[in-house]
Amino acid sequence: MNGVPPLTLKFDPRTIEHLGVRMYSHVPNAVAELVANAYDADATRVEVRIGVDRSIAVVDDGHGMSRDEVADKYLHIGRNRRRAEQSVMTESGKRRVSGKKGLGKLALFGIGRVVEVTTTRMGSPYGTRITMSYQDLIDSDGDYRPAEESLLVDGAEHGTKVVLTDLRRKTPIDPEKLATSLSRLFNYTDDDFRLIVVDSKSGETEVSRERRLESLDQEFTWRFPNDFGDDDSFLVEHDVRGVIVSTVRPLRNVPRGVTLYSDGRMVNEPEFFGASESSHAYSYLTGHLDVDFVDALDEDVIATDRRALVWDSAEMETLRRSLAELLTRIGREWRTRRSDERKRRSRRRTGIPTEEWMESIRSRESRRAVEAVLDHVSSEDFDLTADQEATLIEDLHRLAPPYADYVWRRLHPEIQEASRTAYEGGAYHAAIVEGIKRYVAEVSRRTGIPRKNEADVINGAFGKNGKLKIFGKYLNAYDFTSETADNIEVGQHDLSAGLRMAFRNPISHEESEALQSSGALTYEDCLDALSILSHLMRRLDGAERR
Repeated sequence: MNGVPPLTLKFDPRTIEHLGVRMYSHVPNAVAELVANAYDADATRVEVRIGVDRSIAVVDDGHGMSRDEVADKYLHIGRNRRRAEQSVMTESGKRRVSGKKGLGKLALFGIGRVVEVTTTRMGSPYGTRITMSYQDLIDSDGDYRPAEESLLVDGAEHGTKVVLTDLRRKTPIDPEKLATSLSRLFNYTDDDFRLIVVDSKSGETEVSRERRLESLDQEFTWRFPNDFGDDDSFLVEHDVRGVIVSTVRPLRNVPRGVTLYSDGRMVNEPEFFGASESSHAYSYLTGHLDVDFVDALDEDVIATDRRALVWDSAEMETLRRSLAELLTRIGREWRTRRSDERKRRSRRRTGIPTEEWMESIRSRESRRAVEAVLDHVSSEDFDLTADQEATLIEDLHRLAPPYADYVWRRLHPEIQEASRTAYEGGAYHAAIVEGIKRYVAEVSRRTGIPRKNEADVINGAFGKNGKLKIFGKYLNAYDFTSETADNIEVGQHDLSAGLRMAFRNPISHEESEALQSSGALTYEDCLDALSILSHLMRRLDGAERR
């Protein structure tokens, strides 16, 4: 239109404040942008140097930039490198470009007010240095010109050095913590790429993928794609890879959840993607997965600060749902594996074989009750230490030992000694027979009646005129009638004779098995008979010779 000025889109310099200071207020996230630039420049070694003057410098041996490239590329805010250069690969063609939005350079003002960039293009005798001041940038009218100088350099020199000074952070930077934080922001797998944090006091600290998990007391590990299941077809088809681990104790200083990476850079902070089952397990789970395909989608689904993906599209929603289902399954597997491992650990510490212990308790109700207590003791809800758990199991073992039904009957020690082997072997008729034999032997010893005939021993020992008085000591101490005493003496005889007649009469081995397999003689019948024998034996303990 004649005489009318063209429409112009203007940028307020304060935009830098929102895209830099507000979005990148943490040192690792801002430094990560420089590391990504170095990676995209095909650098093989990148050093993050912490200066004694409270400066941070990121130095790489990449191909560097010419002055024209600084002007047209580095100082071009919002330049999409992949679109501009029509390639997703770096200059060498060996790496996929990890940067895309062209906003990372603004991150530097989030941690330092002065940024100095010194760069030399590979093969050039000249280098370029620019210095940018955050305050000058904010005070400009939107057309900012940084300080510039040209440098004469060694022809073999190349790469870029970015120095951040006048830091906003007032506290010292811990090199170990910085290295660990950076390890969580990158997942580069190139063998020819090294990232190192350098400090004048502590020296060099390597940043590696393993650093994220190596300090953890790991318990279980899931490695992908090997541990994907039939329901993880979407993740398999999209070549998702990585590792998820669980720890022995709840995570404290390490983020819980799974971090997502694409082309070596974090694109989604640790989370569980909406998985709701087995939430207790999530206190123990962490890991990382590579979802490189999201960076190749037509739609840009990676947020500017690379802390979260945009889940709006159908494919991204399928990814989120698939991850949630995967973590739900891992949560269930964790509970099962954790429970089994705790049982094995307790068995090693206590020497108690839990499965055999439970199987030895014949009463279904009693067994279920003991199992319930064991499950509670081993439950993650209690989160006991191994020592605490072992102590409780040992106490429970004393309270409800193997063959607890047998022990709980409080059998007479002599009867228990005589019958234990047969009872624990499941030979219930033999257990009763051994108990009777021990009882008759003790009666014979006390009376002197030979054991040639068990009936003669019992008949001679008990009754009104037997050699042993079962109730004599009570008759003199209390005002019982003689009739009461006679009845008890006869009762001892009749119970002894009846028990012997019911179980001691010789029967063949096959008939004994038939009794048990048919249900005609159960472990409960055995315990009842041994309990009667114990009663008779305790009466015998207090017997007197006539």
